[in-house]
Amino acid sequence: MSPIKVFVKLGGSFITDKSVQGSLNGPRVSAAARMIRKALDKSRGRLQLVLAHGGGSYGHILAKRYAAVAGIHPSFGWEGLYKIRESMARMNLLFLKHCNRGGLFPVTVSPFAVAEAADGAVRRLDVHNIQALLELGQVPLLHGDIIPDAQRGFTIASTEALLEALSRRIRFDRIVMVSDTDGVLGPGGAAIARINGGNIRKLVGTIGGSMSPDVTGGMRKKVEKLSALVSGGRAGSARILRCSADGRNLCEAILGTGGGGTVFS
Repeated sequence: MSPIKVFVKLGGSFITDKSVQGSLNGPRVSAAARMIRKALDKSRGRLQLVLAHGGGSYGHILAKRYAAVAGIHPSFGWEGLYKIRESMARMNLLFLKHCNRGGLFPVTVSPFAVAEAADGAVRRLDVHNIQALLELGQVPLLHGDIIPDAQRGFTIASTEALLEALSRRIRFDRIVMVSDTDGVLGPGGAAIARINGGNIRKLVGTIGGSMSPDVTGGMRKKVEKLSALVSGGRAGSARILRCSADGRNLCEAILGTGGGGTVFS
């Protein structure tokens, strides 16, 4: 029986206060890790899971300050790369510590070391280590990061951009993204239950941006990328949800059961 491949992202807005530099919410990370561990145990080895986390207040605030999406700054030079790399490495170590407290022991694969962009778009992602870890029953961990860029010197790669590149080589049966909202919010503030080819064009213009610093396009860009992956057959399904207080809905989403949030089909 073929393994079920799942990609899970804990969003920066869920695990940090994106308006406060260096504000990781450790208990949320540990609680989510416990639910991921529970889902893996319940699957009895059938799941192959890639975990990811957003940059949150460790990445976006500095990326905006140094205009890092555009690359080498006329005033700051390469300073933005050093500062953002240090901040994301620090965040990742803290994230790992709290995952461990939840009984989960993922292995970080640094995007800076395995990815490269060309004029702002991720063009190369070496998936060898990621595939090897999955086959060994481990959980590879990615995160939004600053990466080399052939034209700009460096740029910012969102978790969604890395997922898009990863999906060229690995097809995920399920994508689960945990946010600080109940899903993709429509004009009235209620979560949109389902997004598909029939309503994506109408909806995308109504989705607002983030209120906190976000240099990678916010919810609208996530919606566009997830919709393209599912409609293009590079992912079976995708869901954006808010993790409940007991985390049960996250466990169910990973296992492909339960409801809630916004489903892409």
